[in-house]
Amino acid sequence: MATASATRTTAVDGIASLQRFLTRQPILNNHHGIVGYELKRRDMTAAPIPGATSPQQAADEWLLASTIDLAFQRALGDKLTFLGVAAETLHSPLMQQLPKDKVVVAIHPERSSPALIARAEQLAHEGLQLALDDPGDNHDLAAYCRYIRLDTTRHDAMALAGEVVRSLNNGPGKKPLLIATQVDTPEVYEACRKLSFNLYQGYYYTHPLAAGAHRLDSSSMRVMELLNLVKNRADFAKIEATFKLDPALSYRLLRYINSPAIGLRRTIESIGHALMLLGHDQIYRWLTLLLFTGGEVDPRSQSLLRNALVRAHFTESLGRDRLKPNQRDGLFIVGIFSLLDALLNVPMKQALAGLQLPQAVLDALLDRSGLYAPYVKLALACEHFDQAAIAATAADIGVDADTVNLAHVNALIWSEGIEI
Repeated sequence: MATASATRTTAVDGIASLQRFLTRQPILNNHHGIVGYELKRRDMTAAPIPGATSPQQAADEWLLASTIDLAFQRALGDKLTFLGVAAETLHSPLMQQLPKDKVVVAIHPERSSPALIARAEQLAHEGLQLALDDPGDNHDLAAYCRYIRLDTTRHDAMALAGEVVRSLNNGPGKKPLLIATQVDTPEVYEACRKLSFNLYQGYYYTHPLAAGAHRLDSSSMRVMELLNLVKNRADFAKIEATFKLDPALSYRLLRYINSPAIGLRRTIESIGHALMLLGHDQIYRWLTLLLFTGGEVDPRSQSLLRNALVRAHFTESLGRDRLKPNQRDGLFIVGIFSLLDALLNVPMKQALAGLQLPQAVLDALLDRSGLYAPYVKLALACEHFDQAAIAATAADIGVDADTVNLAHVNALIWSEGIEI
């Protein structure tokens, strides 16, 4: 995968040292499946940028140029990329180069103007998908937008219901799809679902469900037992005997090792042979994924795993050259297990109780302290549009914006290539 787009310097990129950090947020449907991501990049400086009228314009145009990258679009497959930009950015020549079936450009103008409406009409006619944030009085502009996004923190329930009605009855054209933003709790999600929203933006699915059933079932307990055996470097014969107690797990292991991703030339039919070929480290990583996909597979678990994979690869990439070799394994584990409480629907302390993990990993997951804490904090900040937190944490571990962005994009692309 070519990742030059993550660090390229162009006329619109201006000064290479500007600290522009890339952030992302998932957009999910009514079944908790991820349909796309919003990507943002904001300047942390007001320094002048050659060729740009404002830092915001330079950040927007860098974002557009990065999204045009074909390898990035291929990696995301059928997922949409939402780009939050200033309304003035609609006039950028780069708009013509965006892959129209995969990109949605979201704007939030203070007020519409004839020129802005005309430009939105032109782009919509050319097939570019637009989204309008909290339309307010901009109904003329909303008529050319495929999506309407409503901020749930700006309206109470009655006002939000009124905005939904107005958005769906804005003229005779095709009805827009409604996106609820700032949906960070299951309660807000449920309220928006009842108001007939189509999509949801936020991290409500990463929290344990208050009324949901605990998922510490027999399948999860068996995987945890195996994780502990593998972590302690138990003999393969003992690990094999435990696998054979669960036919479904044995089947999945054989299916995994015989998959095209492993690339073996002959079929492996023995559990013992599979374990020896994979080795303890690769078996451990595979078992961590099974915690998310074992038992009854559902879209919420798959979305959690996808996000956990991004965190794991991101933290591992950033820490690989900054920690000692014997400390690096914990980076991937911290990233994956950072969503274990939401998956199993129990408090994190209870979720980790059945696992024999190093103290440094436990400190990072339970208290956000210790050796691995800055890496998981940085991963979380990159998900929540928290530029100040990203800059501070990146400085703590001694990385610049280009390094963070490259790791972020690579993690997103890598996670999409994992079959779950």
